[in-house]
Amino acid sequence: MISYGQQQTIYTDLTQNTTSTNVTRGQYLMNIEQRYLLQKYFANEGSFQIQTIGQTQLTLSAAVLIGSTSCTLDENWPYQTVQAQLTFSDGEVVLGNFINGSNTVTWLPALQGTLFYASNSILAGATSATLASAWTYTSGAYLTSFSDGSTKTVTYTNGSVAISWTGGLAENVGNQLYTSTIYANSNATIGGVQFYPFPPNYSKLKDITITVGVLRWTLTEIRTREEWDNRNVFPYYASIPSKFFVYPGGDKGGQIGIWPIPSTTGNVITYNYKFRVPDLSIADYNTDTTYGTVTGAGTITATQGSMAIVGAETAFTPTTNPQLESRWLKIPQPSGDNLWYQIANISSTTSITLYQPYQGVTVAGAVYTIGQMPLIAEDFQDILVWRALEHYFMSPIGNNEKKAQEYGGIYKEKLEELESYSGTNTVNVNLSPKRAFRGNPNSFVQTVGQNPS
Repeated sequence: MISYGQQQTIYTDLTQNTTSTNVTRGQYLMNIEQRYLLQKYFANEGSFQIQTIGQTQLTLSAAVLIGSTSCTLDENWPYQTVQAQLTFSDGEVVLGNFINGSNTVTWLPALQGTLFYASNSILAGATSATLASAWTYTSGAYLTSFSDGSTKTVTYTNGSVAISWTGGLAENVGNQLYTSTIYANSNATIGGVQFYPFPPNYSKLKDITITVGVLRWTLTEIRTREEWDNRNVFPYYASIPSKFFVYPGGDKGGQIGIWPIPSTTGNVITYNYKFRVPDLSIADYNTDTTYGTVTGAGTITATQGSMAIVGAETAFTPTTNPQLESRWLKIPQPSGDNLWYQIANISSTTSITLYQPYQGVTVAGAVYTIGQMPLIAEDFQDILVWRALEHYFMSPIGNNEKKAQEYGGIYKEKLEELESYSGTNTVNVNLSPKRAFRGNPNSFVQTVGQNPS
């Protein structure tokens, strides 16, 4: 296996150009080639699971006035960040933005309030009016909007038709008035969440399933926005959805719509998708002098049969997104087995979890190497360097046609071998540990894009 750090070293050695600009150029060229090869020869697929959110009743911690664009729940929203149709106790409906871990829900446009009628037109200068029917809600002062857009804090009394306010109206406003009857501790409900986010490394959807009980249903795609809108003329809920629509951008970019709207919470949505390839960008971190320049610190302990690696006086860079983790670890001989092990997660500067148990003998105080690896099969990882070198010497900077042809020839030979090796997408470098690997047994199995399990 050839890590990103080793590839950079080979590239700068052979170009004899160690400037930061050239290092960045080489990185850029190798990342372009990696993405191309993965798309053409390898099935860089991952899976992602998220739960449906069905009908849910919420409690408001404060009253919601007319003109409001937000409300406060009595508990933080426990699910993923989504948009959902929220119905208040007075029947008003908004498309609310729910944020994971927050008790604030926002929406636009502002609440209009519930329409009430006065028995007669309300004239300019008036400070009171008579309702067409008695007030049936709790007595109190409510912010009220009149037909001219003006607002007053109006006093209503349960069982009475009389209402009053301070300060006369500026003009005649007719007999319509709007006010909110959404109280603190009242309930609001969502019928179900229709739109669900893709994982951040999503590139292209392969298929989508929803598991309901012991049954797994495969959804079919709605391909046009017109057909999707026609199906959603009014909200339709069901426990077993059948259709989906991908929003590649716009108002719901990066989300998928499900129809009918899931009415049950907790059913598992599974996306099977091609993932966006993470760039090679992480420098090697090692204390193995035979591997190259020492750039790391401390030693590690690895126990045979365990996936836990414990560092002493180490300074590992923690994983920021497990789905994009692409680093590997090797403990050299004679203390270690000199094999590369894929890292599932680095939780701290001294703690690493591997995808597979360490198979060598138990070691303590061992030197080690951590490197970010390309996602293509290990026998062909050097092809990235040859392609980058060909481009470099073809450019006005390298300007050496002979070397460009030389490295281009090496690249073409490796590419022919890769084509023969891979066949028709028969090698998958990103299979889940739970699925069988039927490629060349000498190749490694990458799990970037997968959730560790």
